[in-house]
Parts: sequence; C-alpha cells; structure tokens
Amino acid sequence: MKKLITICLVCVLTTAVSQGIIISFDENGKGWTDDGRTLNYGVDTPPIGHETLYYVLPVPPFGPGVIEGDVAVLEPVFTAQEISDVLRFQNIYLSPEQVQARVYVYSDNTDIDPWGKDLADTGIPRELLWPVYVNEIGPEGGLNYADYTVGDITYHFISDVPEPATIALLGLGALSLIRRKK
Repeated sequence: MKKLITICLVCVLTTAVSQGIIISFDENGKGWTDDGRTLNYGVDTPPIGHETLYYVLPVPPFGPGVIEGDVAVLEPVFTAQEISDVLRFQNIYLSPEQVQARVYVYSDNTDIDPWGKDLADTGIPRELLWPVYVNEIGPEGGLNYADYTVGDITYHFISDVPEPATIALLGLGALSLIRRKK
C-alpha cells in the first residue's frame, strides 16, 4: 500500500512540476506570460547578428529554461522546408552584476503587407548559433505558431497573424456562402 501511495504521489508531483510556464510572443512587440505579465520589448543589435526586435525574458538568465543559441522555425511541412523565423536566445550583460535574458526575433522580410512591416521583419541572420529546428504549425498567412520547450518553460512564438483586411475578406466570403445557401 505504501508503495502505491508513493507512486501516486510521485505521479501527481511530476504532473504539477511539468506544467511549467508558457511565454508567448509575436513578430511585432506583443509578448506575455501565462500568468498575465507583459513582456518588455525593444529593438537592438545582439552581440552577433543585425538589429531586430527583442523581448526581455522574465526568467533568471542562467536558470532552467534559458538557453543561448538559435531556434530556427521552418515553414509548415506542406511547403518548402525553409527557415522563416529565427529566435535567438542570448544573455546580455548590462553591467558586471546585471545580466538580462533576451530572445531576439528575426523574420524573413519577403512579406508584402499593406499595414507595414512587423518589427522582426529584418531578414534571417547569415549565421546561426547552435541551431535547433522546429516546424511551424498552422496555415501560412493564417494563425500559425511554433512551440519550443526547455526545462519547464515553453516558448510559444506566433509567427503569422492574419491582418484585419484578410479577416474581413474571410468574413465576407463566409457571409456570401451562407447567403447563397438560403
């Protein structure tokens, strides 16, 4: 009986610990944690690479879940397997005593967007730092994303968000189909 209780307790604790936190962010300065904190962001040049959007991560710079290197986001499986985004995780030394964990977001700058370019539409860096590759999930040009988990932290990157004009056109198309059926 004691053994069964111990096994159940370990399972419950493992499930509770493995929940972790989710840090979500996009290509244009919208970032938040699952407990409702907003991520600070800016535009800067990392030690290696070119200027682009970055987010300040709300985790200790050397704690679990913080890596240094790149996560290369590949286009969905049903399109060409090319890199569409790069998430560059780096610890930035603001002073000898202060270190800040950041994620720099690079996106290809091939999108033609009537609403303007996103802050991360600066092009893919020439060289990748110890890359890990993940696939985007969801339709291109629609709401698609990529998740990357390290330790108990999941980084949820929203790659494409439909623009207001696209959503309006989809709505009009749906209305015309409903109207045609009547």
